[in-house]
Amino acid sequence: MIDYKLIGSRIKKARDQKGLTQEKLAEAANITVVYLSKIENGKVRPTLETLSCICDFIGCDIGALLGNAVTESKNYRIGEIGELFATLKPDVKPVAIEMMKSLKKLK
Repeated sequence: MIDYKLIGSRIKKARDQKGLTQEKLAEAANITVVYLSKIENGKVRPTLETLSCICDFIGCDIGALLGNAVTESKNYRIGEIGELFATLKPDVKPVAIEMMKSLKKLK
């Protein structure tokens, strides 16, 4: 399963970093603002052609956009997990590890 919400959040982040409005990006990608909003919120499954147009305009590599967005992937959101873990207070880290161990048992 592909995490379209993750892909959409990556698009929104890149768009925001470039200082682009949804209107400007939607026009460049030849889609409506409503459709772009739905992409950014993970509500629709855009075509590769649409994603390619978006990536071209915001200067984002499509491989980076789609990377680790498959929920069954062993590396799914691993970077985000590491970043979150690094921000925890030292006394909370053991609790987080135990929680992850418990979640692993839920298979």
